[in-house]
Amino acid sequence: MINKRTKCLLNASGAFLIAAVTCVATSAQAQEPIQIAANTTSPTTPKSVAEPTPSIASLQTRIAAQQQEIERLSALVEKLQATLQPIASAQPVVPNSMTGLMPGGGDPPGSPAPAPPPALAASTNSTPRELLPDIGQIGAELGFFVGGATNPYKDNTGFATGGYIDLPWKKVPGGKLSYEIMIGLQRSTTQQTSTSGVNVVVNAALNNYLFEAGLEPLPSLTNYLAGPLPALSQTVQENAKVLTVAPFELKYTIMKLGRFRPYVGGGLGTYVWIGSESNTATFNANTALGTLASLPVGTSTLGATLNSLLRGSQIGGLAPTSPELAARGVPHGQGNIMFGGQFGGGFEVRIAPRLSLGADFRRNQVEGQNASFNTFSFKQGFHW
Repeated sequence: MINKRTKCLLNASGAFLIAAVTCVATSAQAQEPIQIAANTTSPTTPKSVAEPTPSIASLQTRIAAQQQEIERLSALVEKLQATLQPIASAQPVVPNSMTGLMPGGGDPPGSPAPAPPPALAASTNSTPRELLPDIGQIGAELGFFVGGATNPYKDNTGFATGGYIDLPWKKVPGGKLSYEIMIGLQRSTTQQTSTSGVNVVVNAALNNYLFEAGLEPLPSLTNYLAGPLPALSQTVQENAKVLTVAPFELKYTIMKLGRFRPYVGGGLGTYVWIGSESNTATFNANTALGTLASLPVGTSTLGATLNSLLRGSQIGGLAPTSPELAARGVPHGQGNIMFGGQFGGGFEVRIAPRLSLGADFRRNQVEGQNASFNTFSFKQGFHW
């Protein structure tokens, strides 16, 4: 609609114009000229000297011309109203310095201009929406978990931890379907038995030396390979780690139970297993050789030399890394990358609008023999 002040201006201009035309027409129809009284008297011009009275035809012609001008001005006013229609709907603010000139009063001088309405966030196909502040809380979740796990390859149960991110995808009957990414790490320590082929070779060379030196008689074939150093069924400590990366999982959460929200999910997974067997706690060449351990070998003894070469974290259950690498802390072991799938479920309890606690169980079905395992953990989630 047209601004109230603009409409008042237009009405006043039209009324003034019509009054002027009417005055001229009335004065033209009079037979005698009209004198306007003034505060001061002026000499009266005799009628013989005054201008001749216009004829009726000329007055009618003048009135017709003025009527056409009125019609033209009326058309211009209507056109101006149509032009100001969208401008008036925007409610323009008139400066304080001009409020006294507008008809109908206005705001007092010096009053602050009204604040413009807040701009609405644009949402079009060509302009992507930003996360903040346009969207705000979107129902996503970021959390971590701590618990236990069975482990691949018949290792003992161990400690597991990790984190996840849950991004909402769409609403479905009874709840929502979301996209989840999970990364976990677990470790275990297991006592295993192992046969060291390197120890077998060392035993053969050592028995030959002792026999030729006359220090020991040649043993039987079994003892020749299996002693004096432990080589068959020796006890080792297996340290294993499993890295789980599940980059694509779908999760269905039931939302209609209030704060309690059970869920199920599953997807693809990638698994990295790294393990090494250490015989540090069980292998001692000094004990195995007895009095022979003190035989000189360079600047050291036979027992100390064999301990430095054969005791430590074994690679593939055969032999430890070199003493130089071990002194530098270089990691050693064996491992593999495997593919599989993960499925399971759990529940969450929303204890606050942006915080939840819950429990989670996952079954990891991994390729290879004895490679599958389970995890059970407690988790905490942060929602935004």
